[in-house]
Amino acid sequence: MRFEAEQIEIAKRLTLGAAIYQNHFLKDPIFREQFKDGYKSLACFIKNYVYERQGAAPAYPIIAGMSIEKVFQGQMRLVTVTHAKEVWKICKEIARNDFNNLKLNDSHNPMNSDRGVLSAMASRQISNISLHVKSLIERDKTIEAYNLIESIRGVGPKISSFYMRDIAYLGNLIESRIKDQFYLQPIDTWIEQTLSIIFGNKVPTKLREKQETIVELCSEANCSPIAFNQGAWVLGSQIAGDFNTFRKIVKGDNARAIIENHVAETKAYVTEVEKVANKFS
Repeated sequence: MRFEAEQIEIAKRLTLGAAIYQNHFLKDPIFREQFKDGYKSLACFIKNYVYERQGAAPAYPIIAGMSIEKVFQGQMRLVTVTHAKEVWKICKEIARNDFNNLKLNDSHNPMNSDRGVLSAMASRQISNISLHVKSLIERDKTIEAYNLIESIRGVGPKISSFYMRDIAYLGNLIESRIKDQFYLQPIDTWIEQTLSIIFGNKVPTKLREKQETIVELCSEANCSPIAFNQGAWVLGSQIAGDFNTFRKIVKGDNARAIIENHVAETKAYVTEVEKVANKFS
């Protein structure tokens, strides 16, 4: 595909937002520590990724985290099918006793012992899921890594690519050497809107075509596809908040003023929260 000069400039512009994602949303030390600790790897996966689908109850990752802590007690080497069954049993007990009998949506819950994350790890003898995924990507087995994550109950294409994108970034992998880079492009509503703004009615219709177009555009613009994806999400969901405002940022139409206004509003909010905090003894 041939890209226009404006499209190339947009790609470069959107990568600027990636610094916010990388330095704020990935600031928890667990993101870096996960590659050396199997338990932290699982905890990070559960807390930040597997329940990021639309409609998932906010309590789900909390319950899952409590359950793996009770079974593994912060240390994990070999995962077994017995572990998977025990964790799922405890999930249901905690949901019933501590969360007002919350229904766990068995058919889509990644902690379900049937085709859940622990079952996937047990069947493949994976002790550290993030390190395993990173290793597969490094060894040109990107599709294998994708299929592994996507096979987990309740984890679809978007979350699979979302997780792999961050693993590649956090693992300091060189993007240009990654085979099938398109798998690292999660397509959510903000990326859909980004493509609509850039390409108008010429947006590809199929998922893979959209992902490949992003990689091709960033290659032409000599910028990181991962940074493009992260930056577009931050600028859209966290700063713009609506399509028209986001369109202005993407096009560079008074973008700095929009972002500065967001900063001012955020500071004003923090000030009010601090005032309330000071009233508590």
